[in-house]
Amino acid sequence: MEKCILFRSSGAQFSPLTTISVNPDGRRLACGTTDGSIFLIDSKSGRLKRTLKGHEGMVSAVTFLGSGRLLLSAGWDKTTRIWDCIEGKCRYSLRHSDQVKALATWEKSQKGSAGSRDGEVKIFSTKALKTLRNIHAHGADLSGLVFVGDGSQLVSISWDGECKLWDLASGAMLRRLAKSTERFRSIAAMPDGSRVFLGMHGGSILSLSLEHPREKSKMIGHSDAVTSLSVGPTGDLLLSGSSDRTLRLWSIADGTENANLRVDSSVTSVAWAASGGVFYSADFSGALIGWNPQE
Repeated sequence: MEKCILFRSSGAQFSPLTTISVNPDGRRLACGTTDGSIFLIDSKSGRLKRTLKGHEGMVSAVTFLGSGRLLLSAGWDKTTRIWDCIEGKCRYSLRHSDQVKALATWEKSQKGSAGSRDGEVKIFSTKALKTLRNIHAHGADLSGLVFVGDGSQLVSISWDGECKLWDLASGAMLRRLAKSTERFRSIAAMPDGSRVFLGMHGGSILSLSLEHPREKSKMIGHSDAVTSLSVGPTGDLLLSGSSDRTLRLWSIADGTENANLRVDSSVTSVAWAASGGVFYSADFSGALIGWNPQE
């Protein structure tokens, strides 16, 4: 496994990295930070191309939109924002009732969702951040969101230990998928939306069928909170990052661990490139690392 430290924030630019998104063509990475900045980084050279400034608190989530010129971000300043990565400007901003901790998009319908610390989920248009619906989904911090059902449904997880499935047309809860005494910390879904993976505060990963929620299995290996999950583009591998300072690769078919990769600090975010040949991790030391599983 080839490991390359692409970028490390330092000096006047130092800030722990909190979240990663990979541009659709794989050439650019966006990294949120604890100080509210967003770094745009060349994925080959590791060169810092631009810094987006506007959030007044930690950036909790970023995701590229469309072809990758636009970037959606969420932060602890109670806003989601759309940025023009070429001009370096914020085009639109949407205010929330509390600090925003989770973000998800569905490109086909140009919809987004954001979850905040007070348990509210806001559904909006990614064209101009127009609010379409508010859902009071949980009694504690929203920690993860994914669209499923061809974008007509949404799965939410929370620090209240509940995972719920929502119908976006009516805003009604369809079912409670899982309930735990542990906090849910992260979520990822299969490309076809048939299954979700839930990262637990204690270090395990729960694999859950949406059609048959009682069919559950656990992946055991991490010794601390699973902070980030990402399913590979081909749907056969799951990547996880944890506060235990490791990344792990899992076989989705049988739940076995394929690789255990150690870094110097708590992992805050992991993400695959669309090609599936490379994945990335960010951690609290400010390091952005590229990994090539084929080496």
